[in-house]
Parts: sequence; structure tokens; C-alpha cells
Amino acid sequence: MPLTEDVEFLARLQKFNRVQIPVEVRCRYKLERGEILKAEVRLAGGAGFERFFARLLGDGRLTVPWEVILKLEADKQRYLLAVRLKPK
Repeated sequence: MPLTEDVEFLARLQKFNRVQIPVEVRCRYKLERGEILKAEVRLAGGAGFERFFARLLGDGRLTVPWEVILKLEADKQRYLLAVRLKPK
């Protein structure tokens, strides 16, 4: 079953600006390595999502572009992000 609805979750910004997609989401929608996803991120508790396309890596992570991180002013790993995946 491909991604058919919006999915939102909280994730910590990891090394190299990566975000881990929960196993439950990957299994429920059968997301596979190399799949292109439409993603939106914002600081948890903040307003306004930043949108981008991302490729799912083999370890279940997405890389958030540097431009998005700079707009959110989210440097370091201490920030919690609200991530929303949308169907294409």
C-alpha cells in the first residue's frame, strides 16, 4: 500500500541533517529504499512547514536540505522536528 494519506510524526534532527522515519510508518505504507517522498518539516511547536522532496535512504532516513535547516534556524541535534510525509 503506497502512501495514501498525510503522516505526521516527531523526529530528532540527526547527524548530516537526517531524520529517522519510524518503523511503524515504513512498514504500514511499505516504503522502500530509493523511494521519492514529498516531505514537510517544522520545528516542534513552531509554525509554518518547509517543503521539499527527499529520497528514502536504506536505513529509513531522509536527508533534510541545508537550505531548509537554515530557514528553520535548526542547527545541532538538540532540535525536535515535526515531519509530515504527503502522498505525491
